[in-house]
Amino acid sequence: MTQSYWFQVLLRTLIVLFSITGIILGFYFLYPLIYPFLIAWIIAMLLEPLVDWLEKKTPIPRWLAVLLALLLLLGLISSFTVYLISEIVVTLANLAQKLPEFFKRVSQTFMDSFQENKNFNTIVETVQHYLNNNPQQQESITISISNNIDLMAQKTSELISSLLSGIGSFIGNLPYFITVFVVIILATFFISLDWPKIKKNMYTFLPTHLQKTGGLVFNGLKRALYGFIIAQLTLITITGLIMLIGLYVLQIEHAISIAFFIAMIDLLPYFGVGAVIVPWSIYLFLVDKINLALGLLVVYGVIIVVRQFLEPKLVADHVGLDPLVTLISLFIGLKVFGVFGLIIGPILTVILLTLIQANVFKDLWNYIIGQNKVKSQTTN
Repeated sequence: MTQSYWFQVLLRTLIVLFSITGIILGFYFLYPLIYPFLIAWIIAMLLEPLVDWLEKKTPIPRWLAVLLALLLLLGLISSFTVYLISEIVVTLANLAQKLPEFFKRVSQTFMDSFQENKNFNTIVETVQHYLNNNPQQQESITISISNNIDLMAQKTSELISSLLSGIGSFIGNLPYFITVFVVIILATFFISLDWPKIKKNMYTFLPTHLQKTGGLVFNGLKRALYGFIIAQLTLITITGLIMLIGLYVLQIEHAISIAFFIAMIDLLPYFGVGAVIVPWSIYLFLVDKINLALGLLVVYGVIIVVRQFLEPKLVADHVGLDPLVTLISLFIGLKVFGVFGLIIGPILTVILLTLIQANVFKDLWNYIIGQNKVKSQTTN
């Protein structure tokens, strides 16, 4: 190997590294400008099977099929949003009515427990005797309590201010959000309308030797996106059904609404089913409804076990990963990206495996070491 060869290898390595870095930085800086169109692209890709089915099975033109698919999507989103908001409002109204009684009962429970406890009275007398004999400690404790009360008041004030600021910011940005939403809808319509032409031009735009690679990468990403959405919908459906059966067995009112709400909460990475069931169970324990609280915890345990058992299998089947690889990607994603890694991990794994199957890394390595050039010289 000559010095000239190693210089070319170093030069090609730098070209590859700079190209990858340039693509990442370019996407980072361009993302704020193009994200509505990326969202529109994903929506159009998800709607394409329905649009294609309407176009082939009915005599309507493509533009009408796209319009009907969009209207169906908007109708589902609007119905879900209205239902969710109404349920939240009703729940908060009921909570506002029951909270004073709840705090009163909790306070009374603690006071009754302390009064019935003889040791507690002894402890109180001992503390009072100690403070009377040590006025400096009493003053120090008084100052500490005062400081803690002031800190709690400050934190509460900051929380209320941040909430009000967030609401004000949302209202102030509402015209922007509406504009972005309209842009996404219009972009989705036009992208979906020209989807066959765009898909064809995408492949013709690429060089011949990259068309197969591009097709493999695109199909892999589409399979991962479809599969992940189907897997998550399946999981929340199972969660909702288990919750519904449990609520019916426990004879809890509004079982359907509660089960639906908890299933939707299960979609949120930082919340999940436990964000509802655990506080609810604690409340039931405090108001002496122990059997109901234990029943809810049993239902919660069943949901956790079923999800832990089914999630790797469902993601593996629908996304196209081996169950063990899926489990590894879920764990690594959780450790690296936090809870959102449960979503990011499998998708990045599919992207990586798709790039490997498309020989992208092999082609890059061959380019770096100049293997194609060496082979051509050997052939000559």
